[in-house]
Amino acid sequence: MRQVSEAERLAIHRTFAAFYNSDYLLINDILKKSTLNNPFSQETLDKMNFQHIDQTKKVLNRLSAGIYTNEAQRELIIGKDKTDENLPPLLKKLRYSAKVKDSFRKALYYNLILVQPVYDMQLNRMRLDIITPDMVTKLTTKDDYLEIEEIGIEKARPDGTVYESVWNETEHYNIEGDEKVFYPDKNQNGKNPLKKIPFIILRMNEGIDFWGEPNWNLLLNQINYDIRLTDLNEAELRTVYQFFVGYNTDFKDFDRFAPGQLRQVIDSVDSPARIESIQADIDFASVKDNIDWKMKQVMSSEGLSAQSGDTDVANESGVKRMIDEIELQERRDEFKETLYNFEINLLDMIRTVNNYYQMPKLSDTGFFEVTFSEEKATERIEDKVARREMEAAIGYKDEIDFTMEDLEVSEEDAVTILTDRKTRVYDLGVKDKNDNTEDNKTEPEAQI
Repeated sequence: MRQVSEAERLAIHRTFAAFYNSDYLLINDILKKSTLNNPFSQETLDKMNFQHIDQTKKVLNRLSAGIYTNEAQRELIIGKDKTDENLPPLLKKLRYSAKVKDSFRKALYYNLILVQPVYDMQLNRMRLDIITPDMVTKLTTKDDYLEIEEIGIEKARPDGTVYESVWNETEHYNIEGDEKVFYPDKNQNGKNPLKKIPFIILRMNEGIDFWGEPNWNLLLNQINYDIRLTDLNEAELRTVYQFFVGYNTDFKDFDRFAPGQLRQVIDSVDSPARIESIQADIDFASVKDNIDWKMKQVMSSEGLSAQSGDTDVANESGVKRMIDEIELQERRDEFKETLYNFEINLLDMIRTVNNYYQMPKLSDTGFFEVTFSEEKATERIEDKVARREMEAAIGYKDEIDFTMEDLEVSEEDAVTILTDRKTRVYDLGVKDKNDNTEDNKTEPEAQI
């Protein structure tokens, strides 16, 4: 039962991986199998290829936006007002920020991913490998099914050789074919030198097993979207040319007026021969609207605004947009708590691997801290202009306040910036110093 279940689990996750990685050849095969006689015949499928437009990444990018827009601050604190200066250059070499952002998006899709700090013995450097569930070929959990006891990862060498990398708390070895090969480490006996499994889990939701449930919502929507898009495309291709019917003609069945097809209808021997064309009555606009509506529903179910899935980019009201952003911000705050714990654990594992294999070492006694940047509320240009006009009209804000907000400077710096800009305008001759039409308006709004 476990072997059958694991085979099914692996097949499902490989389907998820095909769509996430936009592996078109595999996507095309998956869609053909799922639509065989439902609704397409084998004959039709042999002559067509599926359309594919990636809608999944759009949802994931929108859902994850704002958390890592500005890079979080990662520190290894070793004393009062003192941090380990060896950490930033190490994280830069690992492309840590980009890897964490990629891990987050994949976790939103797969529900669970693993990140492994790896020391490449041949290149003499560290890297971060993001392991998705389709790459895990062996997994044994502890009594707590959310924790790993032993894991095997499918990997490939530059020459294409595939092998399985196996880890537990005491051993580390590779399986190449049927042979167990010890990793060329400082210890040649296959022991795990780290004494811990070097995989950090990023899990979005706990389930009834180690993996939990991936985001079926996004996968099924993508499959349905591609099928509907292909159906629409095929219908257009097959109806752009007319279908012909011959009355009392001597053409044989299946004679063709390329690309149309002829059919014989014997009405009466005395009737004159004629050919008529038939055009399919397909409401393409309604079909397109249905596809767009489905996409909006998926966006809504993921906590995103309808505008996120609107292909016409229709503008929402400022109030509606604000409400949507507040709801989305609540979800992002929940994500930050999960990501905080994930990053602390990952940084600690990076320190373990780094200190065993290379110099300079990171402080063993220091503790890690991660600080996320504050996300600014989303506001359209039109809403911002209207808000500032209101604030200026009431009288509690002016150009100096707006400059302080936009440039994040002090009041003194804002005054200096505005003064310098006005002086430059005069110096360049853009405006005459004696022209006070803008400065001496008599209208009440200008006075205010």
